[in-house]
Order: sequence, then structure tokens, then C-alpha cells
Amino acid sequence: MKICTQYSIFILFSLLLCLLQVALAGEEQFQKASQAYSRGDYQTAIAGFEGMAVNGASAELYYNLANSYAQSGQSGKAILNYERTLRLSPGDSDCSGNLELLRKEKGLFQTEQSLQQQVTRFLGMNQWIGLAALSCILFCGVLLLPASSSMKRGSRYLLATVALFLAVVGIFGSYGQYQHWYDGVVVSTDARLRVSPFSSAASIGTIQEGRLVNPGKSHGSFYLVTDETGRTGWLESEAVELIVHSNE
Repeated sequence: MKICTQYSIFILFSLLLCLLQVALAGEEQFQKASQAYSRGDYQTAIAGFEGMAVNGASAELYYNLANSYAQSGQSGKAILNYERTLRLSPGDSDCSGNLELLRKEKGLFQTEQSLQQQVTRFLGMNQWIGLAALSCILFCGVLLLPASSSMKRGSRYLLATVALFLAVVGIFGSYGQYQHWYDGVVVSTDARLRVSPFSSAASIGTIQEGRLVNPGKSHGSFYLVTDETGRTGWLESEAVELIVHSNE
């Protein structure tokens, strides 16, 4: 038994050591990428941050990657990663400010957001779902309190009403986020909308790099997309990247 215990401790210690080495290696790679950005070597910074994103991304990582792309003149990739940052950290004012500034510089003016869009972007998808779930649990818990509970009936009904209202708000916010969850960003400098999903098909017109699009069905190497101005057409899949990775 003593040998088994010692062996278990050794395995646990080895695992913790490996995790520490991975964390230190990731921190070193992040520092190298940050230093490359500071000295203006944006391609090296991009390569470093992209390499880290493969193994797991964070809002901080996406934000630094977006800044690197913006400085290198790749506005589509920059906007893509600013949007990814806001999916993980909706209240990031620095990211929102940089994104708005870049869109203005590139003439990517957006239509005024409705009240529903403004409300649903206030929190992220996970936060809205969490609010709805917790409110539903609270609502059920209040109603299931025994009749002999010290809480007055009026107070119970008031608390249940508030919980139900928050649950509805959470569901509303989650649905609003879901409607645009699989939006993409045009990352090609010469992207063209076509009338059908073929390279030889007639072009409806160009779609500017950095534009948000909502992909629908796909056919071969094309997506049927709708852009921010309401135009619909077929766009080559390599010209657009989804904000949320397909495996998320």
C-alpha cells in the first residue's frame, strides 16, 4: 500500500511538472510575440500569437493578434479577431474602441443597431445562458419552498416574478446572440459575390474586406451569404472566416 501511495504521488508530481512546463513555454512564446510586436515585426508577432491560438485561445490572445493584423494592414483578419475577443469578453472597451476606429478608417460603416442588438451584445452567449439557468433555478426553488417557510407569501411571489423576468431576459439575450453566432468576416482583398456557387458565375459585385456576413447554406467551396447591407450572393469559402471556429 505504501508503494502504491508513493507511486501515485510521483505520478501527480510529474503531471504538475509537465503542466508547469507547458504554462512556462506558453508564457515565453507570448512574451516573444509581444516583443516582436513592440519592435514593429508584426509578421513574427502574428506567427507567434497564431501558434498559441491553435492550442487554446483567450480574449487577451485574440486582442493582441487583432492588433498585430491591424498594424500589418490586414484589416479583415484584424476585425475577425477583434470580434472573437468580444465574444469572450463583451465588455472590453479597448477592443470595442479599436474595432470601431478600424472600421471607420476602412469605411466599413455599419447600420445603426436596434435596441435588441444593443441589449444582446451587452453580455456574451455563456453569460446570457448562465443568467437564464440561474434564474430558472431560483424561480423553481422559490415556488417549491414549503408553505411553513418564514418567507411571506407576497415576498415569495415578488421574488418568483423577478426570477421569471430575469429568465426571460436571459433567454431573449441568448437567442439574440445565437442569431449572429455563426457570422463570418471577409478576409480576402478581392472577394466577389456571385449569382451561383461557381467560379465562372456572374459577379453581383465586390464585398469589402472586413465586412461581416451571415453564412447560410453551402455548396462545394461556396457559402450563400448575406452581408451587412442586405446583399445576398455566393462567396468562396476561402474568402471568409467564421468568428466562432467550427469545432466550438
